Amino acid sequence: MAKVEIYNSIEQKSNYFEHINVDSKEHLNELLAAYKKEQSKYGLVFRGMTEAKYKLYNSAQRHWLNLELQKLGHSFIDFISLEINNAKNWQNRLLEKFFNAFGQPAFDISVLSFLQHYGAPTPLLDWTYNFENALFFATDGLKYSNSDNSIDNYCSIYIIDTKWRDLINYLEYIQSSLSQIDDILENSPKVNADQVLNDLENFNYNNLAQIQLAQIPGYKRNGFAFSLKNRPSFNLVWNQQNLNIINQKGLFIFNGSEDKPLEYFFQGQNQRVKDSPYYLPKITCLNIHKSLYEYITLKLTKGKRFPINAEYIYPQEESIANNSFKHYLNQDFF
Repeated sequence: MAKVEIYNSIEQKSNYFEHINVDSKEHLNELLAAYKKEQSKYGLVFRGMTEAKYKLYNSAQRHWLNLELQKLGHSFIDFISLEINNAKNWQNRLLEKFFNAFGQPAFDISVLSFLQHYGAPTPLLDWTYNFENALFFATDGLKYSNSDNSIDNYCSIYIIDTKWRDLINYLEYIQSSLSQIDDILENSPKVNADQVLNDLENFNYNNLAQIQLAQIPGYKRNGFAFSLKNRPSFNLVWNQQNLNIINQKGLFIFNGSEDKPLEYFFQGQNQRVKDSPYYLPKITCLNIHKSLYEYITLKLTKGKRFPINAEYIYPQEESIANNSFKHYLNQDFF
């Protein structure tokens, strides 16, 4: 059975990232202060992982490679498309009705977000705009065994600047495509653009797959709206409908490759990736020693109005309901 690859050593991993080892509280505090300041610009995004040895594969890639799903006779794109359609059609199109109840169609990227939230394999990787949230993810469920191989003694935080030119924002791509269609309709009103518009209007997964690599922004108050001058009836609004992604200050990075981890596409600004149009700087990687676990937990919880813990990061519908009643019973104490 095939397996996804891992890094065998810190030295090997350092060839693929802008690489920083963090071995002291003082160094961690310096980085925490610096990145909390930088994140306010909403350019940098972060991903925390409990093991430094893991490559940046998404869950769809891990399933595809570990279970050798190509033997089922479908392409990787087919695998994801069929999964989306299966989710939409389940139990008399229940998920579609659920989205419609909030006034939105079951867009393909909305379904992918839902599947990601509930643990199905998707080509999305979770990232966050918040450095402290990434610290939580890097230490949530962390295991420290003091291995002879130093890479086993580190967790990691990865950092990407979403303003890098070649890292496509999928919503900006949609808006650009609609603007081009508007120009065509302006000059040739009789052109039939219905099929293209239908694909864009449904955030069709095939369009996303053609890009291969893209960021999908997180939750935004009132959502993201799109319009067409030459089609006044066109009205498209999209937002993340995912409890987790709101508190996590999350977003997704899409990787449509079946076998290349995300860092493969970030090889340095002057290096073009083979069979790819991308010239992307290397991802920054902070390898944080696991002995700092208890210190990090205190930094994320002590004295905070909303401690960054599992209850905050992974809000459950049942918790909202239970706490609403508990709050009533204990209202004299709040």
